[in-house]
Amino acid sequence: MAEWPDGTEFASIESFQTITLRIILRAVFGAEGHELAELEKLLPPMTKVGQRLVLAPMLRRDFGRRSPGRRWRRMLAHYRRLVDKVVDDHLADPGLDERIDILAMMLRAQLSGGGEVDRSDTADELLTLLVAGHETTASALAWSVERLRRHPEVLRRLEEEAAGDEATLRLATVNEVLRVRPVISATGRLVMKPFEVGEWRLPPGSRVVTGIVPMHEDGRFHEGGERFDPDRYVGRKPDTYAWIPFGGGLRRCLGAAFAQFEIDVVLRTLLRNFELQPTDDPPERESFRGVAFAPGKGGIASVRRRQLELSPESTSLITALNS
Repeated sequence: MAEWPDGTEFASIESFQTITLRIILRAVFGAEGHELAELEKLLPPMTKVGQRLVLAPMLRRDFGRRSPGRRWRRMLAHYRRLVDKVVDDHLADPGLDERIDILAMMLRAQLSGGGEVDRSDTADELLTLLVAGHETTASALAWSVERLRRHPEVLRRLEEEAAGDEATLRLATVNEVLRVRPVISATGRLVMKPFEVGEWRLPPGSRVVTGIVPMHEDGRFHEGGERFDPDRYVGRKPDTYAWIPFGGGLRRCLGAAFAQFEIDVVLRTLLRNFELQPTDDPPERESFRGVAFAPGKGGIASVRRRQLELSPESTSLITALNS
């Protein structure tokens, strides 16, 4: 964020991708030094190629040196080498039992009872956590910028709150952004035994898909569901079965709490260090990026750098300037 330009519009999603990637690499991979730098360079283009392969499975085949399939294989081999080094560093760390990154927890679980580390499975699990938690959270942050610029009254209140230690409205805003602009469009389940839905009886092997957007817009569960209104979540939690940006039930996204905490911290940092400029531009359309739905223009931001980081003493000044 320190490199953001003053008064010039730019796509915020690129910065957020860098931020969320770095957080994942530190908190999940426990990567440091050379491996951290190498993974930061490798994973964005690797994710981009991977998204193309998701959208066009035929491209997964190796059609030659410049084909996406060949590039993916090269990148995956490089990724595996880097992860092997990170695993080696963890196993050689005498403080492994005290480490709190996810990789350390995975290794301890595999080693308990005299087990061995499965490096291939470990690398695949880490890649799943990275892809699932990197692009999605960056997209949610870009949508936050896109929504707040078009709702200046909410933005003003968030600035006032960010001057202190409260987070009630900010957390409610995170929930509301995830309701009106979910980054995943649907969640599915596979029927394992005969299952009744209304007048239908579904046989095993059927797939049930819940549309997240229609659920979030349904007036039976969200009064004025078409409106962006963070106050609906001030002082109350979203309904478990009607607010499902992370899916639901036993297979709800295991990174949900981490993602919400991450979005909250990044938004607080933004609000304390920058004035986000409102806009009358039309809403940005959705764009599917292979993993998540993001603002079509990347969450265009325009900011003014604050001379001093927001402090509680500046709250009254902000209120006076905005009134």
